Amino acid sequence: MGRLAIVTPLANEKDTFDEFIQRLRKQLQPQDQAFLIFDNVCKDGTVDRAREVAAQDPRIKVIWAPENGCVVDAYFRGYKEALASGCDWILEMDGGLSHRPEEIPHFREAMLAGADYAGGSRFMDGGSFSGRFSRRFISRGGTFLSNTLLGTKMHDMTSGFECFTREALSHIVARGVRSKRHFFQTEIRTMMHDWKWVEVPINYGCPSKSVGKASLGEAFKILWQMHKDRKAARKSAEAGSAKAAGVSC
Repeated sequence: MGRLAIVTPLANEKDTFDEFIQRLRKQLQPQDQAFLIFDNVCKDGTVDRAREVAAQDPRIKVIWAPENGCVVDAYFRGYKEALASGCDWILEMDGGLSHRPEEIPHFREAMLAGADYAGGSRFMDGGSFSGRFSRRFISRGGTFLSNTLLGTKMHDMTSGFECFTREALSHIVARGVRSKRHFFQTEIRTMMHDWKWVEVPINYGCPSKSVGKASLGEAFKILWQMHKDRKAARKSAEAGSAKAAGVSC
């Protein structure tokens, strides 16, 4: 059985934290660890409650990262902490109960079967999306546009419930992402499309918070740039193949 690290950035989760951590701990094996990432966005004392839990359970690690400048910084800090722990697999999930801890075993099974990356999907058979229509529309629309422009083939290109081998996540950390907002999940899935990947059905409970115009604007800008980059890469590869064929003749 491999060693799993779970990365969960948290902010003001006082109302749901106790339920979340109780359900999460039930899914942790003795060799596993959960890294809870906090920064100055947390104002309601959730980090203090998390430290109380960590003092009683060595599998729970609280990471205080006041230097974080955006949500992506929080995730990448968690990735680096998990990789430094020497784990075999790293699972990323939200901490506000939009992701169900009870679905963690499905990701573990996918990694045991040999996947480099297992992406949670709300839009494949067995998955579901519960929440505002506007959020569902953005997620489905983002998936359609990404698959169309980038040549990917996943059912869900925007979810943040996902699991990596340490080699796959090390590649992502070394390469980095452009986005400072949640579009970075699409960047990650695009990178992982070139690895051995599978999708895992998940049941998502969407929070009521809407997606801001700044996030959508950044997403469209970066998606278009990624499209141009991948198109240029394909042309370069085709030119290289044609040149090699000419030399061989």
